Amino acid sequence: MKKINKISIAKKVLKAEATSLIKITSKLNASFDKACDLILNCKGKVVTIGLGKSGHVAAKSSATLSSTGTPSIFVHASEALHGDMGVIRKTDIIIFYSNSGETKELLLLLPLLKLLKVPLITITGSKNSSLAKSSHIVLDAGVKAEACPLNLTPSSSVITAIGISDALAITLLECRGFTSKDFAKSHPKGELGKRLLKKVADIMYIKKLPCVNYDVKLMKAIDIITKFNYGIVIALNKNKKLLGVFTDGDLRRTLKIHNDIVSLNLYKVMTKKPITIDKDMMAVEAMNIMEKKEITSLVVLNKDKTFAGLLTLNELLRTGIE
Repeated sequence: MKKINKISIAKKVLKAEATSLIKITSKLNASFDKACDLILNCKGKVVTIGLGKSGHVAAKSSATLSSTGTPSIFVHASEALHGDMGVIRKTDIIIFYSNSGETKELLLLLPLLKLLKVPLITITGSKNSSLAKSSHIVLDAGVKAEACPLNLTPSSSVITAIGISDALAITLLECRGFTSKDFAKSHPKGELGKRLLKKVADIMYIKKLPCVNYDVKLMKAIDIITKFNYGIVIALNKNKKLLGVFTDGDLRRTLKIHNDIVSLNLYKVMTKKPITIDKDMMAVEAMNIMEKKEITSLVVLNKDKTFAGLLTLNELLRTGIE
């Protein structure tokens, strides 16, 4: 049996596919821009259709679009000919996937799509194919050769079609201002969703907190800041209503103004109207507030404005909220 260098073959395949993917970037032109604008202005959904390997690419593309802010469904070309065309509406956009551009099942769908007057985008390896000529927009995913030495197995052509589809989805994501929070809503059971859909109440501190009476001496408040190591003391009245806070930053500012702080009471130098958040706020929103205000902790309140807990930047980061 002939000895084969498997690693060498694998590297050759990957290099061939990578080269095809890089070369496809030079084929991006005004048609890509038009495709993005068409989808951004779509009142319905994007319907991806393909068969065989192109069908798998179409299914993957639809899933990526849906999870990044563009509503989409995949329809198998054969099933479309036997009833599934019913899911397509005049407000939708169709994306055909066919490397040859001559897939029989897709060609049979053209008259029906013409009747519906839906815009048609085709991602194909042949700009001069029947499908390309019948489409409103054509995205060229053509490659000179497959990574397969027989030039038969769809490989490089699959990679380029996926690449263009991903480029389309991510471009649309950025155009829509789609955020990690939006992504989490599409993946509520995923690890990202579990983190980003957490509420402040899920991760705030509620026990052993640096709470004091508003009329304590400042020196006592400083001792409590040091003891609890949150960089803050929280002044409350007997009904747990927030009266103010005093932070490490407040201490530095106080030292610049007062030469003698021994006789000072906390209420004279504390921040009496600090930024607060509701315990039902999304943790990621609290993170945004901290970043915008350049602070490292937030006092959390209940609906009745009584003190509920303390949220810190360290705890947000530890939980994976970014």
